[in-house]
Amino acid sequence: MRCYGYDETGREVIEAEATVIREVVQRVLAGESMRSTVADLRARGVTTSAGRPWTQQSLSRLLRNPRLAGLKTYRGEVVGKGQWPAIIDRDTHKKLLALLDDPSRKQPYSTNVRKYLLSGGFLICGYPLPDENGPETHIDGKPLYTQPSNSGKRGYVCRSGSPSYGCGRIRIAADSLEEEVAARALARLASPKVRARLEAAVGSAADGNEHIGGVLEAIDERLEEAGQAYAKREISLVTLKAIEEQARNERRDLKEKLAQAARLQALPATTPEALAEWWVDAPLERRREMLALVLDRIIVKPASRAGVVHLDTDRLEFVWK
Repeated sequence: MRCYGYDETGREVIEAEATVIREVVQRVLAGESMRSTVADLRARGVTTSAGRPWTQQSLSRLLRNPRLAGLKTYRGEVVGKGQWPAIIDRDTHKKLLALLDDPSRKQPYSTNVRKYLLSGGFLICGYPLPDENGPETHIDGKPLYTQPSNSGKRGYVCRSGSPSYGCGRIRIAADSLEEEVAARALARLASPKVRARLEAAVGSAADGNEHIGGVLEAIDERLEEAGQAYAKREISLVTLKAIEEQARNERRDLKEKLAQAARLQALPATTPEALAEWWVDAPLERRREMLALVLDRIIVKPASRAGVVHLDTDRLEFVWK
């Protein structure tokens, strides 16, 4: 994928996009928040090089990119001056990095520790949206995030703002949903047929760490060779990016296979009763690991009617592994 501000070759500036970059840089350095800047770009219909709406994450990645300052990198390290025109000067690039890396900009109580059972991608917004094919032809598809209600009750919501910029129209209570998901997941984990299928799916990963380790090393070697070929101008930037994308996908799939094998080995019990007993006192992360064995995602659809206090299971579309 091309870098915003440059054409597919990576060597020619697209002036309209460069103008946007310079404007954004000026606003951020002047103290405007990333949230406000992104909201403005989205409102104006300014999109990324892939045609997607900007997010705080994607804009931050762009502003950190040394390419904008005419700098060449290899494996994340600046290795010299590139053979393309800079959009911003190096001093401005340094100021941006210093600003974006300032610890005071980070949320003081932010943490990567999950506090909800289904946070982190298990839940997907199923609100129907229109497209060129007509009304309600596809779902929003954005992940749901944790958010308590005004009364403090735990819930999962589709956020209209950062970080997902979803429809903002889906909310579901956490407690009853988590109880339903746990009951269904434990039943599947106790099924010998399901366990056999899972073991077949991960193959010999449980006993094949050395083999997979060798495959990961081969991927790294392929990336290094591609980087050297690009440095010698034997391949284009587009080809290099394609190789890197394929390598990332292969590495992710292999690591997930290893993780699934480890989860299978750590399965604490095999009967429904024993699993349910273990679940009661298990740490949240262990529960999430067990869920990840069998659950890919749950699509949460709109409520059929307002004011319903019990869980409407018709809203839920389970996608099992």
